[in-house]
Amino acid sequence: MKVFVLSQPKAGTYLCVNILKEFGFQFDGYHFGEKKYERYPDATHPNFKNIISNPKLVETRSKLKESIKLIKDGHIGVGHLTFSHQTELVLSDFKKIILTRPDKEILDSLKRWESYSGRKPTNIAPTMARIRGVEQWPQRDDIFHMTFADMKNSNIMKIDQLQDFLKIDPKLDSKKVCSDALKNPSKTKIIV
Repeated sequence: MKVFVLSQPKAGTYLCVNILKEFGFQFDGYHFGEKKYERYPDATHPNFKNIISNPKLVETRSKLKESIKLIKDGHIGVGHLTFSHQTELVLSDFKKIILTRPDKEILDSLKRWESYSGRKPTNIAPTMARIRGVEQWPQRDDIFHMTFADMKNSNIMKIDQLQDFLKIDPKLDSKKVCSDALKNPSKTKIIV
């Protein structure tokens, strides 16, 4: 099984990755767009801070239908992909997790991220369009919706449901999964 995390920006993409890693899935650092992907190193990489401030250092131009082939069975891909029938077709072999978060929390988190990463201020209009576009993914049997709050607040019922969705057997202790995932480093975890 392959898993794709379709998330609104700043909605917990890499926290979800940490949860999925606790379930035994592998993550190779691929963050996909419709026409490009970045492959980020682990957060402990010595050049990591420079890379997150300038993602073009790890960017490759490639259409999603080609780049998605980088994700192997048992692995995770992530991206802020808006819904389209073409993208749905490209991701048809994946179990999909949709992550959402309230707009104000996203925008507040985005400001913290820009300050931490050293990136230029985000153009809000296209970011809001992407936020709305991710929300457009329809409910399907291969799609699971979760919120940032579900993960951050260790909503055990929701994490149990996620394990059912992914057919994790035997089920893991969801409280411990969340606790461990929150402790682990990730691309966007801001350490103060």
